[in-house]
Amino acid sequence: MAKDIRECLLEQAGKFHQWQEITYPGKTTEEIGGVWEVDYHAWNDIFDAFCHVLNQMDAETADSVLLDEMVYLIARANEAEGFIQETTSHPKWFECLCRRATASNENEAKWQFAAYLPECSCSQEVRDIILDFAKDPNEYVSRRALLAMPALRPDCVEQFAPLFWERNCYSPELQEYQRIAVLVSLDAIHSDLLPQYLERAKQDGRSYLLEHAKRIEGGLAMNEKLSRPQFNQMDTTEKQALMESLAARYDMTFLGLHTFDRWGQSCTTGIFEKDGREFVFVPGDTVTLGWEQFAVGLNQESREELEYLFREWEMEQDPVELIGESMAPVRQVAIGSMLAGRELEEINWEPVKLEDPRLRSEWLEDFRQFALTDRDSLTLAGRARFERDGDSWQVSLYHEVDYLDFQNRLQKQGFSLPTADEWAYLCGGGCRTLFPWGDGLDYSMRLRWFEDMDEDENRPYDMEEPNFFGLSIAYDPYMREVVQADRLTTCGGDGGCNICGGLGPFLGFLPCSPHCKPEVQEDNELNGDYDFYRPIIRLENYD
Repeated sequence: MAKDIRECLLEQAGKFHQWQEITYPGKTTEEIGGVWEVDYHAWNDIFDAFCHVLNQMDAETADSVLLDEMVYLIARANEAEGFIQETTSHPKWFECLCRRATASNENEAKWQFAAYLPECSCSQEVRDIILDFAKDPNEYVSRRALLAMPALRPDCVEQFAPLFWERNCYSPELQEYQRIAVLVSLDAIHSDLLPQYLERAKQDGRSYLLEHAKRIEGGLAMNEKLSRPQFNQMDTTEKQALMESLAARYDMTFLGLHTFDRWGQSCTTGIFEKDGREFVFVPGDTVTLGWEQFAVGLNQESREELEYLFREWEMEQDPVELIGESMAPVRQVAIGSMLAGRELEEINWEPVKLEDPRLRSEWLEDFRQFALTDRDSLTLAGRARFERDGDSWQVSLYHEVDYLDFQNRLQKQGFSLPTADEWAYLCGGGCRTLFPWGDGLDYSMRLRWFEDMDEDENRPYDMEEPNFFGLSIAYDPYMREVVQADRLTTCGGDGGCNICGGLGPFLGFLPCSPHCKPEVQEDNELNGDYDFYRPIIRLENYD
């Protein structure tokens, strides 16, 4: 089977070679030049055979002949980049072909691998190949490598900057492009060297280089406005204009300015809408995160609750010591500005119609029996969910979702997950108390899982209300918020472990503290009952 798949691609590659020789007899690809490959009539057949290899063969079984032909075809398809895009979705194939391309003379393949390395979930060893591409003698290969380096090896960008700036082995036009790449890559990592290279660009004086330098300088000035100290000092008219420019840039509807004032922090900021989601602009700041001691001290109710718990569990720890075990270390972090989704969203559930053919008959029979009751929600674990909505029903199908695949899918939609540090900032705003409102639990709040049965059901849960940034965040310990990391990592909840363990409201809600340690899960399989996400768009590189 694998042999037939291999032979099919080699046959299609052979037909292309024959066409090339007939059309351009005796000429190498470099001698032909231009975009000659687009004239070939059977690219769809080659692409189908290429994808069949990626989907049906293991990369480890590929021999040198097959790998060389695949690299060759990726090179020839450089105009549309369809082959490299498809390869990016198959990390093992990408790794094998990237290594093969590095050792080849196919510059049109090498620059594509350099450009697409940040988009593929490769091993660090393969991601480090970006350094080899940056040293490649081909100007375009090296330039695309430098532009990709901030996402792969930001620690190496500054060491390559002088090499690219002073390189005199290319034409003046290409040298200008090399210097532009230096400015762009230094800007991407917010390098302290950027101002001196911007000055060098002005001394150079070439038009395209100057144009990029001015654009980057304008972006730096704009980014200053997007930081919390400067943003909070702006008047309403300035903020309105800035928010309208963000809405235009990200194709969002600007709903207006709103002041959010809670727990001693306040922010007048913009609310946006896109595809049914609401986002809020969150200005960046340099803040202290983490916890090591009480800033104010526990209130009496929290002290009494912990004392009672310690007696019941025969614990002899000091409260600071006990709480500190769950807290992240104190550190200072620079947080960039962002557009953040205001609400948590489900991951594993897909809304469908009741007539969806994927709903199995036995599920529908369970639903029909359930619908005769007066209850509002039926969940068939790992399969489907039915929720009453007035006189109708909302139906959802359950899907297994891998964490890394989910991050890639979000990225293709133009979104990211917040990092653990960004999440802590969104939750606490840099507060030094254990919770955003203080060191102790505020027992006057209506807390989910602990409210009295006779309490007004129409009263909202206090922690679910928008915070000082306008976000509904860290309000339910059962809801873990997925953050950006190499492995599945969550903040804002422990899946209800402390509450289920009978540890009471204080320790039950402790995982909702902005300073609580991020929890790295055992595997990368997302749990639709406990894992939720918040899409964000980072604005650091505003220009």
